[in-house]
Amino acid sequence: MYQALHSELKLLATTPGVIACVLVSVDTGMIFLSSAKNDQIDVMAEAARDYWVLHQKNGKVFDALGSVRNVFIQHERAHLSVQMFGNSSVLLVTIAKLRSVDWSSWPANTKKISELLCKLDVSGNECE
Repeated sequence: MYQALHSELKLLATTPGVIACVLVSVDTGMIFLSSAKNDQIDVMAEAARDYWVLHQKNGKVFDALGSVRNVFIQHERAHLSVQMFGNSSVLLVTIAKLRSVDWSSWPANTKKISELLCKLDVSGNECE
């Protein structure tokens, strides 16, 4: 299962415009799996977990908008996406070139990773 997840992550990272995809622990910020080709990207992915923590801290304020599927941030030189899958304890952090990824198709692109993370989840939580 782990190898299948790693293969899917590498495949997702070949999406045109994507620089790297990294699976990060929600609880610790530590890297679980990474497609990054350098340590700087991994450090950014670990730090991106803080965007999700900020959402968790203030999330109730936005309840009227529905549950958050993705935290999407546009930096000057790249896009950063932080995505949670159901009740998983792992975040998908994606770093991509500006205006180069079709984000409307991103949920379909990440479906297999979501399914694999659900299978790896030992908490017994329902998968979305």
